[in-house]
Amino acid sequence: MISRLREKGAGDLLKCIQCGSCTSSCIVNTVYESFNPRRIIGSIVRFNKLPEQDPWLCSSCSKCVERCPQRVNPMSIIMALRMINYEDGNAFPSRVVEFVEQIKKSGLIFPLSKESNEKRRLLGLSELKIDEEGLNEVRKILSEAGF
Repeated sequence: MISRLREKGAGDLLKCIQCGSCTSSCIVNTVYESFNPRRIIGSIVRFNKLPEQDPWLCSSCSKCVERCPQRVNPMSIIMALRMINYEDGNAFPSRVVEFVEQIKKSGLIFPLSKESNEKRRLLGLSELKIDEEGLNEVRKILSEAGF
């Protein structure tokens, strides 16, 4: 499993000292305690198997990467797990497909409400929107990625 993850660009799992810095800085773990980057890495290193935790819960914020004292790069491991899950025939979670469809539609992962744009206006910020040229570029990138 470790060699397969390395082929996908995962960081050096064997450097992990299981300190928990990745998990204590994980913004997803604050909401879903069951999502635990330290346990994901530990499961792979100790048992040489894919963890049962859903790698798609990772928000890709990079806090784990910034805080890891061993420079393991937990996020790269989670991204590699996503690729392996997909290659093994697992479909993308429905929420990921929904997010991609929303991005194709507006260029944004979450639709902006009128209230959001009103708050932006009150703060002196411009309305958030992507012009048609930018939206077509986003759609082209998603198409090339297989979506």
